[in-house]
Amino acid sequence: MKTRPVNPPETTPALIERALILELLRGAHAPGNRLPTVRALAARFAVNPATIQRVVARLEARGLVQARQGSGLHVVDPWTAGDLSLLPFWLEATLDDPPRAAAVLTDFLEVRRVLAARLVARHRDRLLNRAADLAQAALHFQRAIARGGLDDIREADLAFAHTLVEATGNRVAQGVLSASAAIVRSLPDVAHAMYADARLNAATMADVVAAFAGGADQLGVIVERALGKVDAATVRRFHDRLAARAAGNA
Repeated sequence: MKTRPVNPPETTPALIERALILELLRGAHAPGNRLPTVRALAARFAVNPATIQRVVARLEARGLVQARQGSGLHVVDPWTAGDLSLLPFWLEATLDDPPRAAAVLTDFLEVRRVLAARLVARHRDRLLNRAADLAQAALHFQRAIARGGLDDIREADLAFAHTLVEATGNRVAQGVLSASAAIVRSLPDVAHAMYADARLNAATMADVVAAFAGGADQLGVIVERALGKVDAATVRRFHDRLAARAAGNA
């Protein structure tokens, strides 16, 4: 099974964009205030103004800044203008504040869990038609656990989720899955927390597949409960990992 590159090389514009996004999410530039000029940013990052113009265009596309004729670039409140693509950055921006980071992860996992439970209940017949594919994806995950590599485990988990979401045909759910993939691929702290006990994840997959096959009533409730166990353990490990690091740096 083909997998995507784990950490593709970043270009200079991407690195500058990331640095500015993190500053905006951490409140270094308050909403409504002007961002430094293109010339000032070019001097700061030792690049030409054309590179900064490309970065600014990306920030505008994300809804984080807005160009106003004659008054430069103004910062937009990311809480009201941001989209799912910002989630990995939100988490990265809060890694030095374990409770806040855990709260962001909790919110995302809750949305993902509730959406998954609703989808499997609504599209049970479609998923039953893909039962063999789901079982194969679950087996692939089990084999990844046996090999023991975190990258393999993560990609096998994402492959299972992709098979499930694809079967429902829900494009919005695919967007949520893409955000989830971006988080676990770009933030090792989240990946370690999520797969530290990969056998719990595997047991959850088995519960989900069994619930389909058994024609269980209240399928959504069963799925949400099973995912809730994994999510609670993930958030707890994530918080503890960050807190331990913070204590070690104190």
